[in-house]
Amino acid sequence: MMVLRDRLRDAGLRLLREPAVRAHPGRGSLRLRGLTDRATVRRDDRGVPWVAADDERDLYFAVGFAQASDRLWQMDVLRRRARGRLAEVLGKPVLPEDVRARRLALDRVARRSLHLLDPESYGCLVAFSDGVNAAIRRLRRRAGLPVEFLLLRYRPDPWTPLDSVLIVKHLGFDLGTNLRQEIFRTRLTEERPGHAVSFFAPRYPADGAVTIRHRGQSGVPRQDHRDVLAPAPSAALSEESRAWLRGLLGGETFPGSNAWAISGRLTRSGAPLLANDPHVLFTQPSIWYQMGLRLSAGTTAYGITVPGLPGLIAGSNTQLAWGITNATVDTQDLCLLEGRAARPTWSQESVISVRGGEDVQVSAAGGDRHVEFDVPGPGDSSRFGLFWSGFIPSTEITSCLRMWRAESYPRFRTALRDFGVPVLNVVVATADDVIALKTAGNVPRRRPGSGLSPAPFDDVAESWQELLTFDELPETVNPTEGYVISANHKLVPDDARVQVGADWVAPYRAERIERLILGSGLITAEQCARWQNDVADGRAARVLPALLAALDARPPTDPLARAGHRLLSEWDGYARADQPAPLIFFRLVQALVERWVSEPLGTDLAASMPDLTLQLDHLILHEEARRELGETEPLPVVVSDALCRAIETIATEHGADPEGWRYDAVHRIDDRHPIGNALPALRGLFGGETTPVAGSGHSVCLMTPDRSGAAIEGAPWRFVAEVGPAEPILRDVLRHGSSGLPGSVHYDDQTQDHATGQMYLNSLAGPSVDARTVLTLLRSRWSPG
Repeated sequence: MMVLRDRLRDAGLRLLREPAVRAHPGRGSLRLRGLTDRATVRRDDRGVPWVAADDERDLYFAVGFAQASDRLWQMDVLRRRARGRLAEVLGKPVLPEDVRARRLALDRVARRSLHLLDPESYGCLVAFSDGVNAAIRRLRRRAGLPVEFLLLRYRPDPWTPLDSVLIVKHLGFDLGTNLRQEIFRTRLTEERPGHAVSFFAPRYPADGAVTIRHRGQSGVPRQDHRDVLAPAPSAALSEESRAWLRGLLGGETFPGSNAWAISGRLTRSGAPLLANDPHVLFTQPSIWYQMGLRLSAGTTAYGITVPGLPGLIAGSNTQLAWGITNATVDTQDLCLLEGRAARPTWSQESVISVRGGEDVQVSAAGGDRHVEFDVPGPGDSSRFGLFWSGFIPSTEITSCLRMWRAESYPRFRTALRDFGVPVLNVVVATADDVIALKTAGNVPRRRPGSGLSPAPFDDVAESWQELLTFDELPETVNPTEGYVISANHKLVPDDARVQVGADWVAPYRAERIERLILGSGLITAEQCARWQNDVADGRAARVLPALLAALDARPPTDPLARAGHRLLSEWDGYARADQPAPLIFFRLVQALVERWVSEPLGTDLAASMPDLTLQLDHLILHEEARRELGETEPLPVVVSDALCRAIETIATEHGADPEGWRYDAVHRIDDRHPIGNALPALRGLFGGETTPVAGSGHSVCLMTPDRSGAAIEGAPWRFVAEVGPAEPILRDVLRHGSSGLPGSVHYDDQTQDHATGQMYLNSLAGPSVDARTVLTLLRSRWSPG
């Protein structure tokens, strides 16, 4: 009876989503206000829009129309997040996120950035907004707004150019990584000062990979972190501040990516190759949106953007392909707001409307390049401020509009000059066999050793007096190796001319990619596609020998633990889904974290450690580090005990037969629609299945797990381009699909291919001209002109 009732409920719910699917404009012609002439939207077999027009503004009008037709609710959520208006429709659970957005006052810098746009870029942004609003009006007339609006009982406001700029700024803040490091170090010195010597300093391996390897003449001497990492003066965080900061802390999840470019002299075809798989938290729909663009008298390109943004942020045109990774440079600094110079130069008040609750008033204040975000509690005189490169007005929207039209590296490089946030490493391969990496964005000209933990306002402000010039930012063109790799690891050597940070992601992915390149002879695009799905665990390659040596020195006595020891000894280091060894390694590492990190620091503080991997691996590999921590037992005893605890956990969860243990019993993607996740009764409305996956947080096929083992972060989009003198050969796949409309055939049609490592071939010619898949947008007869 219950099964039948559930089926009837799900069938009824599915009827709610049909009006939006039927209202989706897929073919025919429409006359719309805002066009100067006409544009076409062709859909390929995956429902991906290929937009073409003679006029640039008509092109972006059609882009806005297509995006809103496919992803309107997602676009609305993204702008509400940036504006601090989620609680209006989602209620109290999202209030902390709204408070954070209001205190960051992104609308302030977004308005200033909007005023900096040149007339051409601003006109394109207006045209994009007009296209979005044309789609909203059409969907409302046809009672076809996405089902989420129906369930939450609200309608979207008109889209504005400011909304697009705000989305970029908020994404830039999300990609910043150093703030979490500074907050952790502040809490460490306040709550566990005795362990600062163990966990305060960055632990990037001395022999770890470096992105740009050449060493220039530097006026910045190499720093000894034992000298520059002295804890800052203690400043207690108020409870209100802690509540807000907790929203910034999620443990070790770094928004990152892989990108590499290989010169034609190393490829089988003689054409350069580019591969890119940007890493983000898995969501349904994905944050990425595939799109083709064509100007009749200009360039054709294909790639991805974020819903709400015109242009492309990664992709390829006929002469050039480019990919992006998070540069992970230091663009965020905490300061203590003390002294006359720290007084705010602006302030603003706002009120958050909370659905089902009382309104909340929020105060924001700051200076030219910082905001206040700590509200002191009773008896607490300390106040904190945040400097961030995103508080400096910038016009990265212009870069998104220009990158896809640049057909040589010098022109592409010029297009990057407008970037402010996020700060990206952009990897490029061109048809004339140029490969390059260029860092783009606002990076402070910081003084040596700064930015590791909060410092007095005057000290921090000194590093923010000016930014590095575009030409000073890291860059490499046609390196002698014949390839360039960017995987969020250390960007420049210690003697580089400029200092850009000290906190980096572990180099394990980068090192694996390099081994694959060096061991493969002449390289093909098909190999690059396979490498994006490579599941060799780079962390295991570095620390497993030490762990096995310890276990060999003191084998566990428990029979199940002995079986676990044997399985680890036989393991080849590949995190395959159907194998037990990756699960054992995962739980063994967790047991060591519990002993060396959680027990001395406390669970809450330990969970907020951003560089947990490097800190733990340093402890595994260095006896001196274990002594400093206070570990009195030899490593073999510790590891043997940790393995016993890990095996006990596995046996409790999966039974006492090792033959039945599988990594994918826990390692699965469950990125259901947010409403379906929040309200399980509505899951039948939104669909989506749990996907067992291989890989790990340290494989090229990145699948970062949470504490339970579920994969929460990875690469929804994978892309490989072979850029030869003829038309480039493009391959890509996007988890889920192009549509954000539950019930659409393109809502989840790419997921299985993504899970199995398959990719689709693309031609810049786009889909064939077929009246069944072409939507023609025409200027309304009532439009002026």
